[in-house]
Amino acid sequence: MVPRWAPISILLILATGVGGQAKPSNNMFPQWSHDGKQIAFTSDRDGDPEIYVMNADGSDQRRLTNSKGRDAHPYFSRDGKRILFQSPRANGEDTNIYVMDSDGSDVTQLTTLKGFAGVPGYSPDEKKIAFMWRKSNDFDDGTKWLIAVMDSNGGNIRVITDGKSEDQVPNWSRDGKRLLFYSDRSGKNQLYTMKTDGTDAKHLHASDANDNAAFWSPDNKRVSFVSDRNGNSDLYVMDADGRNVRRLTNTKTIERGGVWSPDGRRIVFAADGEGPSTIFVISADGSGLGRLTN
Repeated sequence: MVPRWAPISILLILATGVGGQAKPSNNMFPQWSHDGKQIAFTSDRDGDPEIYVMNADGSDQRRLTNSKGRDAHPYFSRDGKRILFQSPRANGEDTNIYVMDSDGSDVTQLTTLKGFAGVPGYSPDEKKIAFMWRKSNDFDDGTKWLIAVMDSNGGNIRVITDGKSEDQVPNWSRDGKRLLFYSDRSGKNQLYTMKTDGTDAKHLHASDANDNAAFWSPDNKRVSFVSDRNGNSDLYVMDADGRNVRRLTNTKTIERGGVWSPDGRRIVFAADGEGPSTIFVISADGSGLGRLTN
């Protein structure tokens, strides 16, 4: 059983089929388009995880990729014309970062790294891409997750964390000067920010809980994240300085991160429990919970 505080590394393993095939009809890793009209996500409804897109109300769900590899973690370009994603399609072993047109055509491989490179995201000016990288596919060998930044064409890759801790899921600030991420450097998964060269790391909110999968609001004034501080993996929001923590969900399901809509009014997230992973949307004040996938 996956623990309720499971870090993104475990979820990545499950999403890519390492250690067993994913269950049917899992829908996960949702990401808004920048105009707020569409949501890209990963689903295994057709046999293995592929990239899909749907309207923001859950309608018109359609598949974009069709590969023997497991495609996951889509991220829209600002103009909505391209989508970043991760896939092991090149050799079936090493997961790398790709970009495609938003209709699924013209797929281009951006990295050729060994191990597992994924969860990519464009900087606000789209000149850079931040991602997380593990230099091994053996998830029992103690290799740490690193955070790296590269040019948007895949060149000039720079690892910006030291590999002493598990540093995961980088998320750009609106001005492109800092990255939000989570790390176990304090002994538990906690939230941090740092400059895009890896310096000036700041502990955002200290607690006895495991906090992970954090995302800045569009105005950078708030942060959404998942925490087990109340005994279950629920969705929370706090001010960007770590104050005013508020719980948004209180369910028996296990929430898996929450991404803000471009207008900052809604948060889309995936949740699972005894059944498959399902995508939900909720207002930023915790009201209006709605289901987008079955």
